[in-house]
Amino acid sequence: MCAAAEHAGRQAAAELLAAKAARTRQRVRALRRHWIPRLQRELSAMEPPLEEAERGDAVRRRWAACHAAR
Repeated sequence: MCAAAEHAGRQAAAELLAAKAARTRQRVRALRRHWIPRLQRELSAMEPPLEEAERGDAVRRRWAACHAAR
């Protein structure tokens, strides 16, 4: 294979990798700027109702266990 063809192949591979790296950086930026903060806000909003539901379930389980033993 001639040196020019090898160089062209390596150049094309390098350009492809550079383009993929740029897309990956863009996706990471989108995750950091948009998706992660949004998901953190949604999680913060959902935690109190979930904790309350868990407390209610625990009370019902204790009540059921107490009354089942009778």
